[in-house]
Amino acid sequence: MIAKKINISEVTFLNLERSKFFIRWFSPTQEVDICGHGTIAGFKILKSMNLFTADESVEIQSSKYNFKLKSNMDLNTISLQLPIFSLQKKLPNELNNIIDVSLIERVSSSYLDYIVELDSLSKLKKININFSELLKVKKRGLIVTYAEIAKNEIFFRYFCPKLGFNEDPGTGSALSSLYSFWNKRLDFDKKISFSQESERKSRGFVQKLVNDDFITIQTFVSSHYTKTIEID
Repeated sequence: MIAKKINISEVTFLNLERSKFFIRWFSPTQEVDICGHGTIAGFKILKSMNLFTADESVEIQSSKYNFKLKSNMDLNTISLQLPIFSLQKKLPNELNNIIDVSLIERVSSSYLDYIVELDSLSKLKKININFSELLKVKKRGLIVTYAEIAKNEIFFRYFCPKLGFNEDPGTGSALSSLYSFWNKRLDFDKKISFSQESERKSRGFVQKLVNDDFITIQTFVSSHYTKTIEID
């Protein structure tokens, strides 16, 4: 009810119990399994409450995943460890009536989303989505992506009308799929720049070190304000 009333892409709820931090996320229509940017926002709020030291690594638990986060005061960034999603190859015709399939280079899916590659950034920025048809698929949403291979840069947009909004401005969990989608063509030992090309852009870096079984995203953080909401 609160998420629907506030009506933004995801609302983060935190619970503090015996020095442990628990997290849940709700869109205007339903609870979601994972939300990277919402976890980063929750970490920033906990940090503003002076619940841990400035450079301390902190674990936040959800019902499915445990997240480790750390801030870098000098760079004004927060780093978040995210799980890696396995993918299955799909045929473009699975997305008939949702997207112009002639634009598609390849398609995969995670347990959450479809992932579609286009061949140019301009097409990514101008892409048209049939949201009424996207509502009918079993997946949560659709990640549309393009990469500048020579520059180690990923661009993407995320569409998810099932969650109560057509396009999400910040989707950290999309990187869990995008790593698997691009890892044979990009060097994730180095920091890969990512840019979510929504109207309100989200930017940062993603990396996977050789011995890690997770990816780490690093994003710049904005200021926040505090408001008290009374619930009847």
